[in-house]
Amino acid sequence: MKWKALICLLLIAPLFFLKPIKAYAADEFSTSYDVVYEVETDGSTEVTQKINLKNLTSQYYASNFTLTIGSTTISDVSATNDAGAMENTVESKDGKTSINVKFNQQVAGEGKVQSFTLKFKSKDFAQSVGKTWEVNLPKIPDAKNIENYNLVLSVPSTFGDPTSIAPAPKSQSVNYDRLFFTFNKSQLTTSGVSVDFGTNQIFDFTLKYDLNNDTLFPVITSVTLPPDTEYQDVLISQIDPKPFNVTVDDQGNFLAWYQLPRRSKQQVTINGSAKLYISPKDKGIPVLSDKSAQVLTSSQHYWEKDNPAIVATLSEIFKDGKPKTNREKARMIYQYVVNTLKYDNSRLNGNNIERLGAVTALNNPNSAVCMEFTDLFIALARGAGIPTRELDGFAYSSNKSLRPLSLARDLLHAWPEYFDETRGWVMVDPTWENTSGGVDYFNKFDLNHLVLAIKGSSSESPIVTDNVEVKIADNDFLGKPQVKVSLDVPETIWAGLPSTLGIKVTNDGNSAQKATDLNLQTSKIQVLGNNKVSLGEIPPFGSVTYKFNLRTPFVWESFTDNLQVEVAGQKFTKTVTVKPFFLFSPLPYVFAGIAALFIAIYGVVLTLHIRKKKSQKGEN
Repeated sequence: MKWKALICLLLIAPLFFLKPIKAYAADEFSTSYDVVYEVETDGSTEVTQKINLKNLTSQYYASNFTLTIGSTTISDVSATNDAGAMENTVESKDGKTSINVKFNQQVAGEGKVQSFTLKFKSKDFAQSVGKTWEVNLPKIPDAKNIENYNLVLSVPSTFGDPTSIAPAPKSQSVNYDRLFFTFNKSQLTTSGVSVDFGTNQIFDFTLKYDLNNDTLFPVITSVTLPPDTEYQDVLISQIDPKPFNVTVDDQGNFLAWYQLPRRSKQQVTINGSAKLYISPKDKGIPVLSDKSAQVLTSSQHYWEKDNPAIVATLSEIFKDGKPKTNREKARMIYQYVVNTLKYDNSRLNGNNIERLGAVTALNNPNSAVCMEFTDLFIALARGAGIPTRELDGFAYSSNKSLRPLSLARDLLHAWPEYFDETRGWVMVDPTWENTSGGVDYFNKFDLNHLVLAIKGSSSESPIVTDNVEVKIADNDFLGKPQVKVSLDVPETIWAGLPSTLGIKVTNDGNSAQKATDLNLQTSKIQVLGNNKVSLGEIPPFGSVTYKFNLRTPFVWESFTDNLQVEVAGQKFTKTVTVKPFFLFSPLPYVFAGIAALFIAIYGVVLTLHIRKKKSQKGEN
């Protein structure tokens, strides 16, 4: 039998891909893996791979095995088989590390197996963020030549019980001071393994906006504050200088408003904290109005959902039948974006990164950053009728090669969010799944994405500052709204005359006052119209004002009444006096004016009458 020697079998992956590539006759081999990830208390992970490489033909044998890892932090590399240690070389280039193993024996013949063990350590699989731990293991991108794949994840029991695991492990056990989770090939071909330990994360932030008015006239402008979402609560401890109001826009963004004098500049500094949750805060079934759904499926500048290229791509994605639910459609679109676009690190070299938009990204798939991954997902999702929006913010990344940031000089990140009919808003990150080698950012999210702005009705606004400082907080915070009500009404109300009551509700607390009702109660004074109104969310440092029309039915009444306002479980009271109409202080002047007017008219008429009489006598 004639053997073709020196066949190099390559195993390539951005983080840890198990993807046989044709090198000479690599397809002539199949592999089986038993892999153990053993995470230590400092986050370092020892990876042990027991690999069986089986010949599928009698024509070839393997002499080398190469593993490429998207990391430069690996160490303690070793490779052994029954014959002893095997020679290995390690090379780092372009943010990746290649381990090449040279077999110390030849295994030839159809069905023959080359068995060996490859070990190394890395700090890129587990990371500690504050009081939480997160473990991310990549999926198998191509299982064509993999007969079997078993994975065991082992973590210290000091991490605590996991708060979320995706996918659900085949088994889970505890042995002394360690937790064990097992997974198999069928689970890892569609997603990686992602495990979170901890239910929330807290960040402190400082944002600075530089406002500039070059015009000859005063202008009113706003800056964007981090909003509350289903997955985060925001505390605003200080805004300097204080805005004249803070409002909420149609997407839930907090906007602080300022009036800038002509030809003036001003820097606004916002200090605060945010608590991120692994699960949505509201457990109820969400509802999206028809009007909102129409806005969030509309075509925008960078989200060209009606472009023929987008329409054609959707047809290709759904060529085997269009799924029914938003989640099913979003999953197929998400996977298409992850598999089609390629992250281009070279675009981060300049100071300004030009945003390409969905169609340009589709036509240039090898030159994408997070904006293109997000824009393409949104355009395709909106084209499929899924309400979708963009989230801009800070995403904590311990390794920017695996989880890159590409907004605002590589400080910030962008990712999309789609609406699921049964779950509400769901965040996904196609960029990081692409760059991390298949870590699942569709079925489960993390505690590292802090939302600073939401873009839904527009693909271009609101704008978030690039002057951002975010750090992990050591302590929890207590967010508390503080509602204050002021009543603008005269001390005296004149019976029978209409009067106006202005009610201003101000939130002097450090967190938003959730939507509530304002109820106005009186004893005798009548409220013309509805005495109950619904208040929307009031951000910290924000206020809203409502007007009520008041009157009494009779002009001769005299009494005192208490105007009582109830809002957010608090009651505010103001006492007013009602006096008879005829005691209304301007009345004497009014009557005197009327009398003077009648006298003047009578005098004019009398004078004209006398002149007429004299004229008649002169004619006679």
